[in-house]
Amino acid sequence: MSRVLRPLVANAAYAFIVVGAVWLAVAFLSSSALILWPALVCIAGGIMLQQLPFHRLTWAWIVSAASMGFLLSAYEVYAWAGFLGGAFSSLATVSLLGFAVLAVAHLLLLYLGTAKPVTANTVPN
Repeated sequence: MSRVLRPLVANAAYAFIVVGAVWLAVAFLSSSALILWPALVCIAGGIMLQQLPFHRLTWAWIVSAASMGFLLSAYEVYAWAGFLGGAFSSLATVSLLGFAVLAVAHLLLLYLGTAKPVTANTVPN
């Protein structure tokens, strides 16, 4: 594992909570209940990763949370792509870029959630 990803894997629970807070802000700004789901799921996944890091339910929860967030982000990118040529092109560009960044963040969360946690007994490669 690289030097950049090692601290991220060690703090994966906080990464889930931060991405959940971003989704919470997006849900508040758009007043959409559909966008509220990834916020709740990511925050719950971060709490579960912090409290029960080696439990089977935690692994399943964080993989499904990262996958659901990625799918919803990809759908939002697809939905906003149709507005690029019209009157809302500037709003569509900002939204499209924001959801694309969230999609990449969820791919990173998927990696962080499935990577082995770093412990004191682990010998680095």
